[in-house]
Amino acid sequence: MRVWGKVWLVVVVAAATVESQRRPSGQGVTTTIGGQGVTTRLGLLGPELGLPPVPIGGINQPARDSGIIGCVCLPVNQVCPEGQAPPPPQNSQVGAPNHGAGQIDVRIVNLLTGGQCPGQKMCCPGGVIPPGPGPRPPPSGPVPINTGGCGFQNPLPIPNQPAKFAEAEFGEYPWVAVVLDRANNYKGGGVLISENWVLTAAHKVAKERDLKVRLGEHDVTKPKDHPNFDHIEIPVGNIIIHPDFKADTLQNDVGLLNLQRPVNTNQFPHIGTACLPRQGQIFAGENQCWVTGFGKDAFDGVGEFQRILKEVDVPVQDPFVCQERLRNTRLGQTFILDRNSFLCAGGIEGKDACTGDGGAPLVCKPERGQWTVAGLVAWGIGCATSEVPGVYVNIASYADFIRRFVRV
Repeated sequence: MRVWGKVWLVVVVAAATVESQRRPSGQGVTTTIGGQGVTTRLGLLGPELGLPPVPIGGINQPARDSGIIGCVCLPVNQVCPEGQAPPPPQNSQVGAPNHGAGQIDVRIVNLLTGGQCPGQKMCCPGGVIPPGPGPRPPPSGPVPINTGGCGFQNPLPIPNQPAKFAEAEFGEYPWVAVVLDRANNYKGGGVLISENWVLTAAHKVAKERDLKVRLGEHDVTKPKDHPNFDHIEIPVGNIIIHPDFKADTLQNDVGLLNLQRPVNTNQFPHIGTACLPRQGQIFAGENQCWVTGFGKDAFDGVGEFQRILKEVDVPVQDPFVCQERLRNTRLGQTFILDRNSFLCAGGIEGKDACTGDGGAPLVCKPERGQWTVAGLVAWGIGCATSEVPGVYVNIASYADFIRRFVRV
């Protein structure tokens, strides 16, 4: 999700308390995407904005220039002219304490706007924001089959469907897992790390029992994403939560899902594993890192869950710099970042992880290396705000713990 290239992915992880309020259980599986009722396969439902729309200019608040040709900014409770773009993410603020209990927001956003309409929404002709350089070209030649090993990408072009800004290509992140309950209610993200283990955030699954994992997912509104390759679903046999997990601060936020049957990744070109880091591996300063997910594109009840897997690039921040920046938020000057539990990434306006993406992987590709799981979406303060990094589970701190159960 580059602001100048692939853009439009805000990953926001709202706090555990916020997450629990986000979606009543048992809701149906229909959501509105682009103004049209679309039946989804995940049951991804976002709350209504809660503000009655009014005609454009109807409350003496004229549109202002967004800085992007043809686009204007409007108050969030005004409707765009017919066919124009939906609201970009909103940001939140306020508060204080320690390790963040009661203050953190549990939470992908890659805004092409780059903050062009702070506190408002952007409206563009035809609902299309003028693009940057464009997506990567599809690979040429025959489709390779996975031959073993972790951290290899294999984007497979879908006929007549080029990738759009901030949207992952089919098979580009083959390790992405979607965690569901048996009734198809969406629980969170995860990452396939071996043929029979999925790594996720403990706060997404600690109170769950009957779960399943979907692999090879790309567009939740389609029964089949690619004419040649289906997604697969596998029940979870056992859930392992880190013994020191703390639900109020999300410290030690590590969960492992043992699949009831192994995935033959050699058989599926669009499904594969991400590599685990070494114990204590340092990612601070890494710039080639991406976070992916189906979570909302905005925070504070404004956003919608995404129908196509989204991606955003975020640099990993120095933990001491991150702590200082988080102290300038509602967490206050006494906040202490648990550097064993967490790493920080982002802090660039318009680019972040958001509500619903808890457990989704942050992967980095060190020079000449394979894609490695550096973090899992955990929490943040608001979403996609400049100088406010998102906070991720620091997987390198738990590599030895994970390897007690997972043979990789």
